[in-house]
Amino acid sequence: MTRNETAPEVQQTRRSFLGKLAVAAAALGASRVVPGALAEAATSSKAWASGMQLDIQFSVATKASGRVKRPFVAVWIEDESGKTVRTLTVWVQQRRLNPRWLEESLRRWTRDNGQLVSTVSSATRNPGTYAVAWDGKTDKNALAPQGDYYVCVESGREHGPYGLVRQKVSVGTSAFKKSLGADGDIEAVNVSFGKA
Repeated sequence: MTRNETAPEVQQTRRSFLGKLAVAAAALGASRVVPGALAEAATSSKAWASGMQLDIQFSVATKASGRVKRPFVAVWIEDESGKTVRTLTVWVQQRRLNPRWLEESLRRWTRDNGQLVSTVSSATRNPGTYAVAWDGKTDKNALAPQGDYYVCVESGREHGPYGLVRQKVSVGTSAFKKSLGADGDIEAVNVSFGKA
């Protein structure tokens, strides 16, 4: 047997060694990535905790002066990718609805949800403090999983300021309270998660 000629057993051994080496390298690489991915998958696969809800309280335009037009307001929940999970409330002036003012007043909400105005909106309301609740259901009436979501409160008035508060909350099984801040006519947004 010449030097360039190798026995079939030797070739098989090299192939099996290289195959085992490739499997070991893949396992090592996966061990660095998979634990976080597995933890994330385990968290997102847990169903919404039974009997829990996210309460959202917000104050809008209470400190505005002069003749204050009623603000357009939208409150909704987004997933981590920015996709709407649930629209909780939308206040628009249904009589004399001007699409231009709606798009300027509720820029983020109308970007993905503008076609829903006629089905989800209610009349505008006076400046004040209001509350809405999310029971964990999506717009398609399915139960959302536990995990991270964005609470979005958007407000705008014709010839008035625009405001958007968008903050992340982690919804699991533990109760919590959190202040999400303020912007423009949105003077405060507070959330609490607990038993309904």
